[in-house]
Amino acid sequence: MSDWLRPLANLLHFAGLALAVGAVVLRFALVNRSGLTVTERGPAERDLAKYGFAGAIGVLLAVPSAALAQALGLAFPGDPLLPLLRQVLTTTDAGRAIALQGVWAAAMAFAFSVARLGPQRGWTFAAVTVTVSAIVVALRGHAAATDPRLPAQVATVLHVLGAGAWIGGLFHLWRIARKASEATLVRLLENFHGIALGGVTLVVASGLWHVWTLVDTPVELVTTGWGRLLVAKLVVLAGVARLGYRHWRGGEARVLAGDRAALRQSFARELQLAAVVFVLTAALTSTSPR
Repeated sequence: MSDWLRPLANLLHFAGLALAVGAVVLRFALVNRSGLTVTERGPAERDLAKYGFAGAIGVLLAVPSAALAQALGLAFPGDPLLPLLRQVLTTTDAGRAIALQGVWAAAMAFAFSVARLGPQRGWTFAAVTVTVSAIVVALRGHAAATDPRLPAQVATVLHVLGAGAWIGGLFHLWRIARKASEATLVRLLENFHGIALGGVTLVVASGLWHVWTLVDTPVELVTTGWGRLLVAKLVVLAGVARLGYRHWRGGEARVLAGDRAALRQSFARELQLAAVVFVLTAALTSTSPR
C-alpha cells in the first residue's frame, strides 16, 4: 500500500505547493507591475488567492497519506496502526517534518482565505507561509538523507520555489489570460518572461546539484529505476521548456494578432506536460537513487 501512497502524497504536496508559490509570485512580481486596471486587478487577485488556497489544501491532504506511508513502511504484520502512526509523527525526523507540513499548510490555507477578501496582510501572511512550507519540503526525503545535508536542502528549496514560479505561475497566467484586456495581457506576458526564466534557472541549477550528488556514474541513469525516471522527467521537461520558449518568442504577437484563444491552448498544452513532470517527480522522490 505504501508503494502508491508515498508517490500520491508527494504529487499532492508538490503540485499544491507549486500553485501556492505561483500565486504569491504573480501577486507580488506580476500583478503589481503590469498596470492592471481596478476592474482587472480585483478579479485577478481573487483568482490567485482561490487557487493558492486550493494548492494549500492539496499540501494539507498530502499529510495523512505521507504519514500513513511512513508508518506502513515501518510496520510488521499485525502491528496496530494508530499507535505506530502516533510514534512516527512524534519520534522520527520524517514524521515531525510531516506534522510540520500539516501545520504550515493549514496556516497557508488560512492566509489565502484572508487574501481572497482583499487585505494586504493576507498576502503578506501567504508569502510567509508559502516560504516556510517550501523550506519544510527539505526536512525529509533525499535532501535530508544526503551528506552534506545543508547544500542539498538549499537546492531542494530552490527547486521547489523555481518550479512554483515557473509552472505554478504559468497556471495562474493561463487563468488571468481569459479576461484581461489585450494591452494588459501583453504587459503580463512581457513581465512573466523574466519570472519564468528565473524559475527555469533555479530548477536547472538545483536539479544539476541533485544529479551531481545522487548519481555516482552516468551509467546509473539507465541501469537504475531512479535514473530512468530522471531521464523521462528531463525529456518531458524539455518539451515544457520548448513550449515556454515559443511563448517567449511569439506570445505577445499572438495576442496583438487577436489569437488569444490559440495562445491559451498552447499554455494548456504546456501545463499538461508539466503535470506529467509532477507525476514523474513524485515517483522520483519516492524511489531510492541506488
